[in-house]
Amino acid sequence: MEIVEISEKLLGLIDDAPNQAIHEALQLSGNISFELLKAAILVDAGAMVKNHNVVLQGVEIFRNAVTNYQDNPELKYNLANGLHALALSTIYKDFSWYKETEDFRLEARQYFYMAANASNASLDIRSQSFTNLGNLLWSSYRWVEAYDFYTLALTENPRNGVASSGALKMLRYALQQELGDYELLVEEIEYLATHVKENLETIYSYAGGYGVKGIVDEIKDIRTGDRKQPTNECENYENFVVSNNLTLSPTIHSHEHDSKYWDNVNISSVGADVSGSSSVPEIFAMINILKSDYILARQLFYDASNRFFNETGNYNDTLNYACYGVNESALALAQRSALDILDKVAVATLSYLGASGAKRTSFKQAWFKKTKKGKDEEFNSSISQEIENGNTALLALTEVSRDLSNKIGFLSKKQASRNSSTHRFTVFHDMGEIPTSPSGCLEHFDYENFLRESLYTLKLARSTVIYFVQMVLIREKRLAAQKDGIAMPLLVPSHEDIRGHDE
Repeated sequence: MEIVEISEKLLGLIDDAPNQAIHEALQLSGNISFELLKAAILVDAGAMVKNHNVVLQGVEIFRNAVTNYQDNPELKYNLANGLHALALSTIYKDFSWYKETEDFRLEARQYFYMAANASNASLDIRSQSFTNLGNLLWSSYRWVEAYDFYTLALTENPRNGVASSGALKMLRYALQQELGDYELLVEEIEYLATHVKENLETIYSYAGGYGVKGIVDEIKDIRTGDRKQPTNECENYENFVVSNNLTLSPTIHSHEHDSKYWDNVNISSVGADVSGSSSVPEIFAMINILKSDYILARQLFYDASNRFFNETGNYNDTLNYACYGVNESALALAQRSALDILDKVAVATLSYLGASGAKRTSFKQAWFKKTKKGKDEEFNSSISQEIENGNTALLALTEVSRDLSNKIGFLSKKQASRNSSTHRFTVFHDMGEIPTSPSGCLEHFDYENFLRESLYTLKLARSTVIYFVQMVLIREKRLAAQKDGIAMPLLVPSHEDIRGHDE
C-alpha cells in the first residue's frame, strides 16, 4: 500500500478502534515519512486510550525529527502535541498532577509558541499552534492568556472553529466566576457559538470526528447570535486597545462601553478583623498601582510604536541598520515596565496571603522554597495550601512564573530582553542581519519581532493582574463561607469621587 492509503486507513481507525490503529502503526517502518506517520498515530491514538508508553514512543520519533530538521515548524507543532498528550495521559489524582506533568507541559508550550511564530510556518500551522497553546494554557487555568491565543488563532485562520469554541469556553468560565459584564459576555458567547456551527468542516480537519462531536455537544444549549458592533466612535488609541484585547477589564474580550473609566477590573472587598486597624487594607492601594502601571506601560507602547515622542537628539550611525532614538528607548521601557508589573503582583500576593518575604520577593521566586542547586522546586507552604484549597488563579500565576524563569519556557525571552534593557544596551535593527555583540554588552533585536513580543508582554501583564484579582475573589468567597456570625462589608469609596476628578 502507498503511504497515502495507509495514512487514510489508520486515521480512520483512531476514533473507532484506537488500539487497532496503534497495533498497525507499530508495524510501520521505512523512510522518514513512514516514521512520522507512525509517530502521529501513536500520539493521537495513544492519547485516546491514555496509554502513556505508546504516546512516549511517538514523542521520541518526533523529537529525533525536530533535532534533524530544526527549521521545520510542522515537526515542532507535532512534537508539542505529543508532549501535551503525555501530560493528558498521566492520571489526574489531585493538584500533584501539575508537578508530575510540569516538564511535559513546559516544553510543549515552548514548541507550540515556536511553531506559531515561525516565519516559514503555514497559516494552518500557525492557527493550530496558537489554538493548541490556548488549550494547554487552559489546562492550568490560564484562561485569559488562552483567550488571547484563541483570538490570535482566528487572526491566522478566520474559519478556525476549534479556536472559536475555545474562546467561547473561556467566556463561559468567566461567567461562572462572576467576572465581567453578563450581557456582553452572553452576546459574545452566542456569536462564537454561531461561528463554531458555521465552521464544522474546519473543526473536522483539525480535530477529527471525535473533536467535532465534543465541541458540538458543548454548545448545543447556546442560541446563535451576531456579534454586536460598537455604537460609539473610538479614537485611534482606544481602537488599538480594544482591537488587541488590552482593556484591563474582567470582560476580557473587545467590547463597547459608556464610561471613560474602561479599565475597571477591581477588588470589591476583602475580609478584615474588626479588632484591627480602621484604615483601608493595603491591598486596595496595591491594585490601584498595578492598574495605573499597566495603563502607563500600554500608553508608552502605543506612543513608541507610532513614533509619537518628539526627537531632540542626534546620533552616530553604527552602519549596521540599527535604529536609535527616544521612540526606540520608549519601546524598550514599555516592555520593561510591563514585566515589572509581574514582580509587584508577586509582592501583593504574598502580602495578601500573609506570607513571609513579601517585601523583597520577585515573580520568579515568590512561590517557591529556597532549595539547593539541582533539586526540584517546591511551593512555599502558604502557596501550596492555598492552591490545594482550590485557588486555581494562584496556580495560574505560579505556572506563568515557570514559563518566565525556566530557560525553555516560552516566556523566558521576555525576561532576557527585560534584563538587557535594564542592565545592558538594547539595540533594534529594521533590516539586514542581526549582529552579535563582541563584548556581550549590547543585545541586538529585530525591531518588528521586538514590537510583537512587547505587545504579547502587555497581554501577559494584563493577564497576571486579572489572575491576581481572581485569586483574591476566590479566596474571599471561601473565607466568607467558613465564617459564622454577621459579616459587615467595608465600603471603599471611589477615588475619582473623593478627589473630585469627575466634577
